[in-house]
Amino acid sequence: MTALAGVVAMAARWVRTGYFLALVAIVLFATLLVRSLLLPDWAGGTIRTLPENATACIEGVLSEEPEHLPDRTHLVVRVARAGASCDSLAPATGNVRITALAPVDYLVGDELSVSGRIRFPRNNGNPGEYDYQGAMARAGITATVTLSPKQLEDGSLRLLAHHSHFPFSQLQRIRNRIAGFINRNLPETEAGEMRALVIGDRSGINDEVREAFARTGMAHLLVISGLHLGFVAAAVFGALRFATIMIMPGFASRGWANKVAAIGAAAAVCGYTAIAGHHVSTMRAMVMVLAYMTAIVLDRASEAVASLALAVIVICLAMPGSTADIGFQLSFASVLAIVLGMRRYAAWIKMRERRGRLPREEPSPLWRFAERPAGYVAVSFWATLGTAPLTAFHFNQIEMVGLVANAVVVPIMGFGATLAGLAAVISGAMWEDAGAFFLWLASHALAVSNLLARWFQEWPAAWTRCFTPTLAEMALAYGALWLWLDAPLARIATPSGAPREGGEKWRWRAAAALAAIAAVDAGWWCYARFFDHDLRVAFLAVGEGDAAVVRFPGGRVMLVDGGGAYGGYDAGERIVAPYLWSQKVMHVDYVVMSHPDSDHFGGLTFIAENFSPDEYWTSGGSSSDETYAAMLIAMIRAGVRLRKIDGAAFEGSVGDVSIQAFAENPPGRAKRNNSSLVLRLAFGRTAFLFTGDIEAPAERALLAEGISLGATVLKVPHHGSKSSSTPEFVEAVRPAVAVISDGYMNRFHFPAPAVVERYRSAGAAVLRTDLDGAIITRATRQEVEVRAFRGGGFLVRQEGLR
Repeated sequence: MTALAGVVAMAARWVRTGYFLALVAIVLFATLLVRSLLLPDWAGGTIRTLPENATACIEGVLSEEPEHLPDRTHLVVRVARAGASCDSLAPATGNVRITALAPVDYLVGDELSVSGRIRFPRNNGNPGEYDYQGAMARAGITATVTLSPKQLEDGSLRLLAHHSHFPFSQLQRIRNRIAGFINRNLPETEAGEMRALVIGDRSGINDEVREAFARTGMAHLLVISGLHLGFVAAAVFGALRFATIMIMPGFASRGWANKVAAIGAAAAVCGYTAIAGHHVSTMRAMVMVLAYMTAIVLDRASEAVASLALAVIVICLAMPGSTADIGFQLSFASVLAIVLGMRRYAAWIKMRERRGRLPREEPSPLWRFAERPAGYVAVSFWATLGTAPLTAFHFNQIEMVGLVANAVVVPIMGFGATLAGLAAVISGAMWEDAGAFFLWLASHALAVSNLLARWFQEWPAAWTRCFTPTLAEMALAYGALWLWLDAPLARIATPSGAPREGGEKWRWRAAAALAAIAAVDAGWWCYARFFDHDLRVAFLAVGEGDAAVVRFPGGRVMLVDGGGAYGGYDAGERIVAPYLWSQKVMHVDYVVMSHPDSDHFGGLTFIAENFSPDEYWTSGGSSSDETYAAMLIAMIRAGVRLRKIDGAAFEGSVGDVSIQAFAENPPGRAKRNNSSLVLRLAFGRTAFLFTGDIEAPAERALLAEGISLGATVLKVPHHGSKSSSTPEFVEAVRPAVAVISDGYMNRFHFPAPAVVERYRSAGAAVLRTDLDGAIITRATRQEVEVRAFRGGGFLVRQEGLR
């Protein structure tokens, strides 16, 4: 209906109204496609009808090329049949992502059988966390299965039959041959990077190289993106244009040289994309390049912003939900900032050239010599400026050195590595020795790039951590940038003394309004961070583990446990740190480890490295887990002071909150759980009790010592295990709120139903992080406000404590 209204507006010659309605119609149409992804119809026959976390057998076809990563391989299987066992299969639909924790390799079109526990994508439920569920939905993934190396050996993943799927199977075989050619002729590190640049295989990029490029703002160089396709397009375009002018001057004189070159460049980019694989970033970059090549063919090359808009429309229609993709946002923000920024740069350069010269006087040779290098640095500047709010929002860092690093390393990687690598592949197909020579050149370019990335990484203030800006703060930043980029060029584009454009007072008013809103926003967050008078505690959903953030009146911050770190997933990095950054917390004053079990200390290494804690509290004990040693080393390097609490109780206060810490640690105790540090925070009539993983023996010992355990909010011992929360302990604490920190459908079957019922019978409201997400509380001296991330909240008024 909106599109028809646009047609009517155009017929009535209301052109601007017609344009506006046409764009609105496109947006509305795109939302229909997004809705089908994010809110699918789980009708009968989909694998969603299978019970979650139960073993299932799935048969289907490999629909995408395997994604090889250093420690795992991802396979996407389009389901044909599924059931509780391989003997009871029925037709089913959906896409399952198989994560194999060992190298496996199959071809697109292969028919596979998979047996394993099925899980449906789900977020943990924490403020500031990555939207994993949304990302899986946009990728069309219905369920996931993870297979251990032992399961792979036992035949949980089997090849049933091979069916060639043209042209994807053939392209995959070509990529495999290219990978073999690269591996034969380059050392391991350079071979891994070259495979990433030529065929999009990122499995061989080691962590050291990945971190060096990420810290310097050059991570985009390690994936096939618009930059790489742009280099290919530019090289082919320049070569074809030169050849057309030299070979067919008459043809070129008619203005067809650029058109021929653009068509050839578009074909080259399509070929490169086909070889590079199905990665979303590559497909998106191809659309962007093709949109601009189309503009050249249609004699609209100067309409760069229109070309960018066309690419956005095509991508949103062809790949629904792309606007939520981080790469999409970074790509278009950088390109738009470059296009608009370089327009200002060109006008500024002309103004500087005119200064001090007579009319029609040629600029000095110095200006002509400096214009292009300065313009190259300007491109890096505008790209960095345009993506800075997004990198702060998604990655919580600003790469200060990226301005210089990109200007230096991009041409080396683009011309020396990417183009040489492609030349090696083309020539190697005919004569391997010639291809090996080009690979040798490319490897030296990669070695130089790696060396420079590490060097830039060591620069003082090369990069810095930052808090997570809100969407409103992002809008303020881009609003201010837009006012600058879109301002009239008259002041710098016309000679001195020429009349300036008027009617721009609204820009100054808009800038003043943005500054005022930014000041109010900063004042609000400053008050919330440092001057709030309440005690705020957040029990985070970290899966099977514990982590709670305590913010005292006055701004000091305590972290009680940090969640676990398993198989490359670090709860400290993925959950705890994003929550702290979302609350504008950049420094943690106290880190408390209840006891040395990995589901409690695993995430503390990242916290020590990024939040410069002042004190580390522990009840003692140790662990043979190598990650425990890494955590202690990180604490030592950060200069954290150790406070050991074992046997003797500690009493103190922070911001009018009294603190009691005690731990039972008799020699020879068999289980570390009972040596957990117990922490009680009392604030007026309200109190919080953190119990780690203590079990019945430690609970009885605490009761025997006559320690005051009464609390408004209790972190339930040992994730609600039946070995804890004895009736005597529950009666002594008498909590109004019992928070159970456990993993969704965990293998230990926590919490025990009897324990949950025991707390409810005692009058406590039982909240679980696996079902309710993070539990956010705010306490005054008389009452506690409790809110669950997944919805629901209530107020507890405390009349008195035991």
